[in-house]
Amino acid sequence: MINFNKKYIKLSIMKKVIITSLVLALAICVGKAQSHESRVEINKSFQNAVCIELPYTVSDIETTLAKRFASSGKGKSSKGFVEYSGVKFAEFTLETISIYTKVEKSKLNRNGSKVYILVAMLDGQFCSSATCERLIDNVKKFLDDLAPHVELHTAGILLEKNTSDLKKAEQELQKLQSDAISLEKDRDKILKRIDDNTQKIQNKQKEVEMKRQIVNETHIQKLQIEANLPK
Repeated sequence: MINFNKKYIKLSIMKKVIITSLVLALAICVGKAQSHESRVEINKSFQNAVCIELPYTVSDIETTLAKRFASSGKGKSSKGFVEYSGVKFAEFTLETISIYTKVEKSKLNRNGSKVYILVAMLDGQFCSSATCERLIDNVKKFLDDLAPHVELHTAGILLEKNTSDLKKAEQELQKLQSDAISLEKDRDKILKRIDDNTQKIQNKQKEVEMKRQIVNETHIQKLQIEANLPK
């Protein structure tokens, strides 16, 4: 029974070590995600593309790509792609090209996205490492270096939101401080009215006592007159 428990404990420890190692290995792979060539359907045919998996939303990546390609003008959206037709983009090549980008939700990471970039020459032929090796290497580098640009974009959005929250909180604080000043003034007025009212009460109490004394004296005087009336 003791030997069985020892074996069971050893197997459990080995199982935990293996699982931990796999998780760490997966984390390292994800952390070092690299772009690679693939194929994607565009205009009813499959063409060569460079793609990468990134742990960001489709919206954040699309906005970042639009900023990165801003020097090439505004892209035209069509059937899931954004096209930059007949442009020059020095990070890829000095030649005139057409760039197609596509960002879709990742099938591997529910919070991530898959990014595709296709490049076509003036003759309409899509580039691959076999035909445009240096250009494709540049596209790969572009995608490998995209993550910090997305981080910058998301940080900007977060900063804008936090700044807006701060401004709102400051406005609310100013209103509360203004209300506090008004309440202080109201309190001073109320305290003064209370003091005035207390003084009036004291004065009126004296007046009532004095008048009560007069009534009593008048009543006694009346009784005395009644007592002295001729019978």
